Amino acid sequence: MIKKSEIEFKMRLRDGYPGPIRFADFIVDGQSLYDSYAKHYDFVSCLGWGSEDFQQKHISRLILLSQPDFPNGKNSIYICPACADLGCGAVYSFIEMNKDIVTWTFIDGREQLMNNSKTFHFDKQDYIKQINSTYGLGGFKFPWGE
Repeated sequence: MIKKSEIEFKMRLRDGYPGPIRFADFIVDGQSLYDSYAKHYDFVSCLGWGSEDFQQKHISRLILLSQPDFPNGKNSIYICPACADLGCGAVYSFIEMNKDIVTWTFIDGREQLMNNSKTFHFDKQDYIKQINSTYGLGGFKFPWGE
């Protein structure tokens, strides 16, 4: 039997260039992925901040209603807070979904090798509900004023 992880979100505040960002931090099995993997790179979650279109795009991508933002099926989950450009790097996950389970093969930061990966399994319905719950969490604006 597959062990299912719990996923939830907590609003976090990151101060710094280009301004403060309130974002939705992924909490998996009680552990902040921001604290564990993304803070070191000064990345923020792709959820809970930015324009309505920006937020809808990332929600849709993470529940597999649209294409991944990286080649080879990789989906960013923590990105550059200054420009959201993937060229700056990202913390990412490969995401698979079947009838009942969502599986992440999570890659730690800018690590290019799979030797630093971790796998999580989530209940599909709870995963979709939790991802959707991030919409508007930190408001609808970019820190750079767009």
